[in-house]
Amino acid sequence: MTKAVRGKRTQRPNEHWDFVIVGAGIAAVTAAYALRDEGCQGSILILSAEDYYPYNRPPLTKGVLSGRFAPEDALIAAPEEYRNRGIGIRLNSGVRSVAPQRHEVRTESGDRIGYGKLLIATGAVPRSLTVPGSELAGIFHLHSIHDPLTVREYLGDRARVVIVGTSFIALEVATTLTRMHHKVTLIDEAPTIFPRIASPDLAHFFMRRSAAWDIDVQLNESIQAFRGSQRVNGVTTTQGEAIDCDGVILAIGVAPCTSLLSGSGLKVDDGILVDEFLQTSHSDIYAAGDVARYADRDGRRRRTDHWENARRQGRIAAKNMLGRRIPYDHVTHYFCNFLDFSFTFLGESKPADTRIQRGQLEAKDFAEFYLRDGRTVGLFSTGRPPEETQAIETLIREKTKVDGYAAQLADPEADIAALARTTVLILQGGGALGAFECGVIRAMEEAGIHPGVVGGVSIGAVNGAIVAANPRNATSALESFWGEIALCTPRSANQWVDHGLAAWDTLMFGIPKFFRPRWLYPAREDQKVLPINWTSLYDPAPLKALLERYVDFPSLRDGPVRLILGAVDVENGTMTFFDSRVDEITADHVLASCSLPPYFPWTTIGDRQYWDAGVISNSPLEHVLMKCGANHKDIYMIDLFPGRRSLPSNLGEVITRKDEITYGERIRRDTQLRELVDDFQALVSEIMRSVDAETAARLRQRPRYIDLMGLDWTSTITRIVRDSETDEWPALDYDFSASTIARHKERGYEIARQRLQEKAAPRAGR
Repeated sequence: MTKAVRGKRTQRPNEHWDFVIVGAGIAAVTAAYALRDEGCQGSILILSAEDYYPYNRPPLTKGVLSGRFAPEDALIAAPEEYRNRGIGIRLNSGVRSVAPQRHEVRTESGDRIGYGKLLIATGAVPRSLTVPGSELAGIFHLHSIHDPLTVREYLGDRARVVIVGTSFIALEVATTLTRMHHKVTLIDEAPTIFPRIASPDLAHFFMRRSAAWDIDVQLNESIQAFRGSQRVNGVTTTQGEAIDCDGVILAIGVAPCTSLLSGSGLKVDDGILVDEFLQTSHSDIYAAGDVARYADRDGRRRRTDHWENARRQGRIAAKNMLGRRIPYDHVTHYFCNFLDFSFTFLGESKPADTRIQRGQLEAKDFAEFYLRDGRTVGLFSTGRPPEETQAIETLIREKTKVDGYAAQLADPEADIAALARTTVLILQGGGALGAFECGVIRAMEEAGIHPGVVGGVSIGAVNGAIVAANPRNATSALESFWGEIALCTPRSANQWVDHGLAAWDTLMFGIPKFFRPRWLYPAREDQKVLPINWTSLYDPAPLKALLERYVDFPSLRDGPVRLILGAVDVENGTMTFFDSRVDEITADHVLASCSLPPYFPWTTIGDRQYWDAGVISNSPLEHVLMKCGANHKDIYMIDLFPGRRSLPSNLGEVITRKDEITYGERIRRDTQLRELVDDFQALVSEIMRSVDAETAARLRQRPRYIDLMGLDWTSTITRIVRDSETDEWPALDYDFSASTIARHKERGYEIARQRLQEKAAPRAGR
């Protein structure tokens, strides 16, 4: 009886959490924090397979290995921080399996935990060598919080250490051990140190620095066997060389932790396959960090084994778990401390057909740009300003053509931020007032201003799609489009009567090539219901047909103008933005942005239903910049609704003014945030001046230092405002008469031309 009781495990009852995060690295913790920062009120649980609270891995090869840092110094956050944020965390709770159909994970101890959304951030494990002697003591990896402590105790003082590999981690470990007075030998089967960077000049520089620090480097070589009886005391290479050592550290890459997905049905191929939103093949499961295999900007599948990538992916995954649909299109960002200098590496170098250098490598003030087909694809940088690094990151992300600027790139004194600048055009919704945008675009094209990014809402989405489909020459297409939807209505001597009749005609009879009223056309199958049960008043099918004539939708994906359209998810009430860099934009996506209730029905895309984004915000500026970055932008915003107007004098004017305020431009420069960042940058600069030069140089290569100190406040916003005229008809957005449309276009052209001339005047005077 007693034996039976001892053998029986009491299983905890099933439990359910809104968000379960498997793994406890930087991707997991960043995701949990981001969920709370985004306003998530649901329950969050982190499941860690380790016995230690989540920690940063970069310090393991540096401060923790050297003994300068205690293990707790590597913690991502103090344990009480998780409680303060309402985040549950369980240690020693590795996950054995995932059951997507039941929305359940099972831990190694047998607990069954239900989830609403699941994030897998299990990371990767170091690869080992299966050669004779691999079971000997003294062969290590540096991966967990306990590893550097074990290595330091095992090696003692002035040991001989063989490091297998010349990766980022290998170089940092070599640096730390050399500074600890150990004798280091690097062995790698690659032909150069750090083979990720394909640069002969850098390869030679790495070799010279290694020799100067008495590090023996064996390239085009690998381990044939480890020697020793119980403890490793040497290695034998494939070329037969015997190298004595007191310990070995393996740094030959990692393998993604995907064993928990066996039998789950999730797609796995050297990592968990995810889409651009870091969503797996199951809609409620996401993956981030070293375990995620994602498609890069060129559509190629890759995993990125680096702390900064994991941090960024954790944040994006959290936002997308909340329905934000933000693509992960960051440029891969590595940083490394090697001997007496530090460097940053962005993107890639191997597919490059051109290399351009600026500065002096020996002076540790140097950058090397990697170009392919005239576009920057990668950067090596050490000692260069963070603003420069951020500008190059923008060039890589936006695939900007830089051929013809070789001299500017090579000049260390030249400002290359201008090469990274992108023109952004923001188009509001406003019905017939959208013709004003047509006139503005004509003035911009005459001034040689052509957008690289267009963000649109409602009628602004229609105009935006036509602009994106006709880069650098959209005026004629827009003129033709607005000519087709303009109504020929009777004219009288009283313009108010004309406006009223035109608006009434639109409301009662619709616009033949735009929308038609449900009460004038034979009911479709889904319209055979009583009017009280209708969900819309008009059918926008004619607009869809018209759009397909003016916009070659398949060409938008690879076109030079990036199109971003806003809509609102009807069921969850959140803003959604469709991006031509990510989505296969169709006429339905434009209709979704135009589906203003109760006039138009919602538009179904996939399994979701969408309304006009103007329900929440009539300007997509904030969301457009969230997708394409706020740095290095020249922004042109068209405001269709007056910011100021005299007090209404009747009920009609009250309703109109209410709409103007509702749909007017709400974007404002957050001066308090800017002041805060300015103060923070000043404080960081002051701190950097107080530390020694070598430490400061290392810190300046950190991704978060570059992100913060490289913030570009030179982005500009040019507002082109449709000011109201004296005695203006209060419902012009409903007046689609040909005369009013022509007036809007002409006013847009004149106001924009004057505004652009005013903006150009200071430049002409310099």
